[in-house]
Amino acid sequence: MDIVRVIKNKQYTTICNRIFKDKRLSLKAKGLLAMLLSLSDNWDLSINGLEVILKEGKDSIRTTVNELMKNGYIIREREKNKRGIFIGIKYIVFENPTLDNPTLDNPTQVSNNLSNYQSNKEHSKNQFFDEVMNFKDYSKTMLNDFYEYWSEPTKKGVLKKDTMKTWETSRRLKTWAKNESKWALQSVGISKVDKHLQSHNEAMKILKQIENDKKNR
Repeated sequence: MDIVRVIKNKQYTTICNRIFKDKRLSLKAKGLLAMLLSLSDNWDLSINGLEVILKEGKDSIRTTVNELMKNGYIIREREKNKRGIFIGIKYIVFENPTLDNPTLDNPTQVSNNLSNYQSNKEHSKNQFFDEVMNFKDYSKTMLNDFYEYWSEPTKKGVLKKDTMKTWETSRRLKTWAKNESKWALQSVGISKVDKHLQSHNEAMKILKQIENDKKNR
């Protein structure tokens, strides 16, 4: 068999080969899982959303999702707001199931998967904290403000920093420090975090305007 490959320098997704060698999964399930893993972490996964981007009906998509759930690659949980009110269903996708023989009705499997998922999130948050605190050129107060703002989880459960298209902690810290210097000369009336949020929103508006201008050309 001859395979014609291309240079993989951008717009590629790295996926574990175990998925394609898992004999429990149908070809359709493998394809859907590969597609899901190519999406960004903050993509809002739903059956209706998948129907929009796939050439499949809801019943077919739901059947395939259930197959992935049965084999431990997807977990579905009820999502609640801070007041404990049910607001919808959240899907969690795993590249590698935690157990070799998971089942849809196995509460231990679900518990283990969720526990592993929560541990990974906490580990990521701790890594980010250690990274931020290693920048000794800034005050601890500023570093703490920076960390608290960018480590805040979004409604989808990911860190705010992970929703950005690009991220470089050192450059973000420089911008944060410059903004703090400017605000120090201004009257106090708004919190540091709110000021950074305001600055971020203004920057996003400018980027959106630039993108719109490009589309209209």
